Amino acid sequence: MTKEEMIAKFGIDPEQTGNRPRSSWIVERIDDEEEQGNAQIGFLCVKTRDGSANPICMEALQKPNCVGTAEDGFDRTYRYYYFKPL
Repeated sequence: MTKEEMIAKFGIDPEQTGNRPRSSWIVERIDDEEEQGNAQIGFLCVKTRDGSANPICMEALQKPNCVGTAEDGFDRTYRYYYFKPL
């Protein structure tokens, strides 16, 4: 999915989401982080460097379609934000 398609479907620019965005993708399976973040298959995941002692992006959490967030289980400096389609 292109960036433009993500913006149209989820209403956010994944490259401008979170304090330090790193990558984004559509959830294809539910692992620990997705479960903790209330994600489902087909949701958008934005990976950022907002984990550990770094501040969580309140702007991302306040989006009406944000379903949750979770720290990476292996490297806690990463955080995932999950968004359902509009």
